[in-house]
Amino acid sequence: MPTIGICMIVKNEAHVIRRCLTSVEPLADYVLIVDTGSTDGTQDIVDEYLAESGKQGKVLQEPWRDFAYNRSYAMQKLREVRTVDYGLMIDADAVLVPDATFDAERFRDALKYDLYDIPMITGKVSYRLPLLFSNRAAFYYRGVLHEFLETSLAQSRGAVSGFVIKQFQDSARNRNPRKYLDDADVLADALKTETDPLMRARYTFYRAQSLKDGGAQRDALAAYLERAQQGYWEQEVFVSLYRAAQLKEALEFDGADVVQSYLAAFEICQRVEALHGAIRMCRLLGKYHQGYILAKHAVDTSWSRTGLFVEEWIHDYGLLDEYALVAYWSGHYRESHDVWRQLLATDSLPAVARNRIERNAEFAVAKLADARAS
Repeated sequence: MPTIGICMIVKNEAHVIRRCLTSVEPLADYVLIVDTGSTDGTQDIVDEYLAESGKQGKVLQEPWRDFAYNRSYAMQKLREVRTVDYGLMIDADAVLVPDATFDAERFRDALKYDLYDIPMITGKVSYRLPLLFSNRAAFYYRGVLHEFLETSLAQSRGAVSGFVIKQFQDSARNRNPRKYLDDADVLADALKTETDPLMRARYTFYRAQSLKDGGAQRDALAAYLERAQQGYWEQEVFVSLYRAAQLKEALEFDGADVVQSYLAAFEICQRVEALHGAIRMCRLLGKYHQGYILAKHAVDTSWSRTGLFVEEWIHDYGLLDEYALVAYWSGHYRESHDVWRQLLATDSLPAVARNRIERNAEFAVAKLADARAS
């Protein structure tokens, strides 16, 4: 049966490291931790865990350079452990969340590809990352920040099912109140010397992301629009245009411009998030019939949940809720009522949305009663 080694780079993660290690324990045959300078006792906690669990492993010390170097170093050191067949890269502030029927032994026994994409959840978005890799191939990472695995060495590639990795974003790095703006500065510095067009596009994208998350909305908008012109991965181009539309909305650009910006994103990748944004904006502008036409198309289409930063809540209930809203305001009361009742029968609604939708369904009933009485 193939063996799996857990591979991590850490610094000052004493508050989260045991949570992570406990979550991956069913899959872990070996644990390799590269510490880049912890002063909070992270190393001791890992040693204690290894002693208590009986897992083989070790903690290595390596000074920090950047994410690509240090992750690649950890992978190199794991390759020196010849008893490990696969490596699983995971962050200290993440946990492995198995399905109810997940069988770790069966999962390991089925491993055959060089590389596996793992479903990830961060907040309200989902995506996949190639984090499970053959320990016989010389994989390595690229990028000073928001690094990525160079996958060209993979002769075969599969997708993991049976578990997801959930990121809590409560690591030591996330405690820095200037984290995002500091990241934007790191990426701006990298762009001064980077000549590879692909890497420049990636750095531009994540600089835009960092500026947005750091609250620098106008600078983020400019960076997203720059990234959208650079080509390469269409998912990054889509997200750039989609985020640009959201920022224009937040910055109170002309409403028609915002609608067109959402639709421009949709032209790149036919993803429902962009249509949802355009429909919502039509409603806010009072263009209910235009929104209704877009919504009818959207709800009659089966949308893929694959892609970069998929907003699961829109797939689960957001689109149908927006459809019901524009149906109501354009006079299609029966449709709005039926859709809201449909949503209320599901388990995906958060409590705050459920309370509002219950009231909205009552408003639709009142409108239908008025129509019958007139």
